Amino acid sequence: MFKTYQQILAELLAALQTNTNITDVQPGSLAYTLMAVVARALRGVWFMLEQMTKLFFVSSSSGSFLERRCNERGVFRKIGTPASGEVLFTRSSPSPIGITLKQGTLLATMDGKIEFVVLQDVPLPQGWASVVAPVTCISIGRAGNLAAGTPLQVVGITVMGVQNVTVGDGGLTGGVDTESDEDLRARYLFVIRNPQNGGTAADYLVWAMEVQGVVHAIPLPLNRGPGTVDVVVSDGSIPSDELVQTVTDHIETKRPVGADVLVLKPVAHSIDIAATVTASTGYTIDALDISVKQAITNYLGSIPIGGVIRVAGIYQAAMAVPGVLDFTLLSPVSNIQLESTEMATVGALAVA
Repeated sequence: MFKTYQQILAELLAALQTNTNITDVQPGSLAYTLMAVVARALRGVWFMLEQMTKLFFVSSSSGSFLERRCNERGVFRKIGTPASGEVLFTRSSPSPIGITLKQGTLLATMDGKIEFVVLQDVPLPQGWASVVAPVTCISIGRAGNLAAGTPLQVVGITVMGVQNVTVGDGGLTGGVDTESDEDLRARYLFVIRNPQNGGTAADYLVWAMEVQGVVHAIPLPLNRGPGTVDVVVSDGSIPSDELVQTVTDHIETKRPVGADVLVLKPVAHSIDIAATVTASTGYTIDALDISVKQAITNYLGSIPIGGVIRVAGIYQAAMAVPGVLDFTLLSPVSNIQLESTEMATVGALAVA
């Protein structure tokens, strides 16, 4: 039990009176002043010892101190990735002039909190009415994952002729948060509790989770017969071919000789959702529509491979949106258990 300054000072003064002829230990006396200086120094020592217990052990450390302990065992914090995809520039009638949408053009959500940048010059020829442009989020994290149809705005100089900007049909995906202290700690503890043992299922899980961008992974030993191992991976959505190849290359450097390893994407399980929303005073259904759909999309993306889509989870995600007074979920009416290789994706999403 660590002691306070007052406790240390009281013990020093008591010992001084017991073991010497000094009787004047009132505040302001020479004895009191000397003991106060010693007590402060000792409290500093106690404080440093207190910090050591917080910073040295993986169970209580955080930030860079946690990273140092994890790094000793080859476990490094995974930096997040930005969302990317395509956005749609449209106008109600063919454009009378042609221009070029410049690389580096900035876009943002309607509240201005999340910004995106156009990745390449995109011609907007005379007569254009709809053009697709590739973009990536400026910031790292899941916040950049936006559902198809989400409205955006041009930041800065207006792009001549553009009337509307929305997220394309495929949505903006691939955004992954930087690994939190809790997730890093859990991965570290899993590694040290499951030492590499010649290619067990736990080994393949550890190897897959080491790859930047991988959020969920499930090893399937003997899935295609003796000597085979399949590994299903996800970045919080159906991953790109590039991520699958990266995981494949990483596991190839670690797998036992002779093991037949195949890295797979999860099987998409489309979830159709229908609901009604009651808006609070000062809000409209039209204004809440996109926000509620985005909240539900984010919830579905948080469900791991083979997890359970809970009706209560959908409800809580929608009710957390500012301006939602009430939410009634019409479909699904019960929880949905995904198969071991399935991942939830958004199907028809109707909010009225």
